[in-house]
Amino acid sequence: MVRVMAILLISIIHFTLSQAVFSQITIGLPKLPKIGKHKPEQGNEGTVRDQKTTTTDNAQARQKNSDDKRIYGPQRPTDAAVLLKSSVYVQAVAHDEYWKLPNAKNYSSWVPVTRFQTFANYDKTYNYTVEYFNPDGTSWYSEKMDDTGSKHFQSPSPWGGVLDTKSSIGTGLYSFKITDQDTKEVIFTGKFKVGKFSTSNGRPDEKNKSDFFVDQDWLMPFATVGFPQEVDEVGALQVVVSVWLKGPVTADELEGRVFFKGQQIASSKTVDEKGYSAGGAVDYDERASKFAPSHSPLNYWKRWEFHWQKFLFDNNGPFNHDNYPNTHYADKNPGEYTVKIYRNGGQIREMNFSIGPDGKFVAPAYTNQIFMLYHSIVLPVKVIGTAEKWNPTAWKTDAFYGNPISGFTAP
Repeated sequence: MVRVMAILLISIIHFTLSQAVFSQITIGLPKLPKIGKHKPEQGNEGTVRDQKTTTTDNAQARQKNSDDKRIYGPQRPTDAAVLLKSSVYVQAVAHDEYWKLPNAKNYSSWVPVTRFQTFANYDKTYNYTVEYFNPDGTSWYSEKMDDTGSKHFQSPSPWGGVLDTKSSIGTGLYSFKITDQDTKEVIFTGKFKVGKFSTSNGRPDEKNKSDFFVDQDWLMPFATVGFPQEVDEVGALQVVVSVWLKGPVTADELEGRVFFKGQQIASSKTVDEKGYSAGGAVDYDERASKFAPSHSPLNYWKRWEFHWQKFLFDNNGPFNHDNYPNTHYADKNPGEYTVKIYRNGGQIREMNFSIGPDGKFVAPAYTNQIFMLYHSIVLPVKVIGTAEKWNPTAWKTDAFYGNPISGFTAP
């Protein structure tokens, strides 16, 4: 009996102590909501909706704060498509047949092929056509443009199509217009000058064998400065300068040097502390007919881009500056910059641009006539030397296919 009473007493004491300890512990359980007149399902839906709204608001707030710190932010397209005038390119495509003379051999003829890019909402479909006109102003033919992705549009393949039914043997000044078929708006009109050169091997049966080309000499005094891609939150952006060169050129022949206040601050030919290349030259685009490089190199134009690892743009983005030692940041050093391009040690181009007190590229007034991606701006560049034979006045009338920029002046 005594043993039973002892066990009972111990149990009472243990229970009392447990209650005392438990009363000192706080467990973070959520409070239960009061049940009102609304059904539980409706209350849950409302809670989820509020959470989504709060999350979206927080994300937008973070994005805004990040954007406020950056000098340049991302460019956002809308449903109103903007044609990128600098992307318009008309090329002559030839073959050694002529549909009006089906029995003639090695009788070359050509058709135009057009491409261009728009800055537009990727989720929306756009419907463009291009119509070509003969030198006398009469209509030649029209075609629907193919969307090749990322709002790049180009003519359908001419092979097995218009080359066999619409090709021409003529040269001279042709014209074209691009129309948005959904709105019936003409978004671009232009002119292009067609020439030809012989591709004959000297045999009598090849006297009519030629290649045709569109004259692009107007490109020569135009350069750009900007970024190579869309701006995001990350800093240390590359500054890219592009120029057009005429004739066959290789990357190892080229060097781009950057000068600030008369002092060289970067070269695309040097290497960094770890032995890596400090920059480079990349051939980004070419405008030429098929046989121009081999048969007529002076009718061969190529755009070259130059970049530097020691000349960058900070953009107030989050990144480790220790990874970029001895780097000159353009936006942190306002003033005038000079870029000189060399080929095999001899200077062939020179251009200037400025960074304003706000850390941005100083854009000439005429740049509002030509929208560019990646915050790039169009600038004049001086062509130096006599190796590249070109028409130095072509830009005055032929620039952007007969759409010269008012206020632009070549050096």
